[in-house]
Amino acid sequence: MPGSVGEYYWGGVTGAYFWIDPEQLIVTLMLQAPAYRLHYRYLLRPLVYGAITGPVVG
Repeated sequence: MPGSVGEYYWGGVTGAYFWIDPEQLIVTLMLQAPAYRLHYRYLLRPLVYGAITGPVVG
């Protein structure tokens, strides 16, 4: 998964999630779908970094 050294994150039981990348990026996901929380967390990170750098191929 894309990211940087030194980043940190937190994920709540109902789906709320944030991560802070020390390269000046803060992302917050406000979600209330406990059954799908991991699915959306795994989708979010490549989408955010793809929006910044272009799509990841491979």
